[in-house]
Amino acid sequence: MQLKKISSSLSVASCTLLQVSNPAAQTNDWNIDSSFLVYSESDGRVSAFEPAVRSEIDLGDDEFINFQVVVDALTGATPNGAHKSTVAQTFTNPSGNGTYTVAPGEFPLSQTFRDTRVAITGEWDKPINRLSSVLLGASVSSEVDYTSLGLSATYEHDFNNKNTTLATGLALTSDLIFPIGGVPLGLNPMRRGGSDQQRVGSDDTKTTVDFMVGVTQIVNRKTFFQINYTYGTSSGYQNDYNNVLTVLDPTTNQPLVGGWLDANDLPYLFEQRPDSRTRNILFFRGVHHLTEDVINVSYRLFTDDWGINSHTLDFRYRYQLTSKQYLQPHIRYYTQTKADFYRHDLVQGTDIDNAGKVNVQYASSDYRLGAFDSTTLGLSYGINITRNSEFTIRGEMMQQKIDNSEVPRPGEETPDLTALIFQMGYSFVW
Repeated sequence: MQLKKISSSLSVASCTLLQVSNPAAQTNDWNIDSSFLVYSESDGRVSAFEPAVRSEIDLGDDEFINFQVVVDALTGATPNGAHKSTVAQTFTNPSGNGTYTVAPGEFPLSQTFRDTRVAITGEWDKPINRLSSVLLGASVSSEVDYTSLGLSATYEHDFNNKNTTLATGLALTSDLIFPIGGVPLGLNPMRRGGSDQQRVGSDDTKTTVDFMVGVTQIVNRKTFFQINYTYGTSSGYQNDYNNVLTVLDPTTNQPLVGGWLDANDLPYLFEQRPDSRTRNILFFRGVHHLTEDVINVSYRLFTDDWGINSHTLDFRYRYQLTSKQYLQPHIRYYTQTKADFYRHDLVQGTDIDNAGKVNVQYASSDYRLGAFDSTTLGLSYGINITRNSEFTIRGEMMQQKIDNSEVPRPGEETPDLTALIFQMGYSFVW
């Protein structure tokens, strides 16, 4: 499940390269786009390796079929939701069979994070008549603790001399989550390694439905814009089973020892998120072709009923060096507010009484549900090797700044994050 979240943030970067148009090919030829991406976080955290291949065949009369295969391999250490402390902290591995200890003053990271995801997607773009078409898609992805199946359909209709395109689409995704060691009960204590982990089952499910409506308008020969609105809902298991919250002793401000805890309970509770989520997404993109160069600007507004509001600004400028080579600087800025149930920690006597009763309905200390900003700077280079092939290379640096303004005690801040992204791609006609 952790991999699904991280890889989704990389998929936009991968698709950017994979969707670069190949030089014109003859009908029934295959357009092949391939790429290899490396993602590496600072301080020995997550590293990702992602090869991807996308193939498309033109069947003639504007009918296309394409397939894409992506493999994500992740290693490294990942935050477990707890925060720094002046005392050593011991945690149980997700399997429940072992433990790991974090030294005083260190940010708690789980060193057992390993996962591989394989995702396969297929699409069929079929004209209905001269002005309408339908795009049908199916996808499947699998990793060590997650399986996802998806179906989608998009209908497009052209009018205004084909200068305006209206689109509407529906996507359905069904996920099966089977955590290592079983599904932990939200807001229930993490237990010592080797003891009964009191899991509520071996697996759970989540269903996601997204509805999209949009319009693409060609303004003139050099300019077009696109605006989409997406309404999405998801229901089922929303938790990250690896994430916990620290329970603090109000007198020492340290992880709780004793009190209401059982002898096998550790001072950490598994997170609990709502079992439903509603999202609203507004996306705008504008592209303008200069004499030779191309400007690409987009804006995305995201809101949900968890209280998260985010804004994404993305700017790309494709500078044509020669008829065969180009450079493309890239700037992306992202900012979000925290979820309503985001908590840095829980406190005995306030959030939990001495009998162990939790007085909050939902809580998570996952920094990805907190407030933060991120800035990405990148540069791509592309060259046409032959008339029907292109090589691209891209490097980017992302800096994520966590909002620690509401952290109650100095020294417990969630550290900022720097990540480097490197990608190579080769496109050709076969």
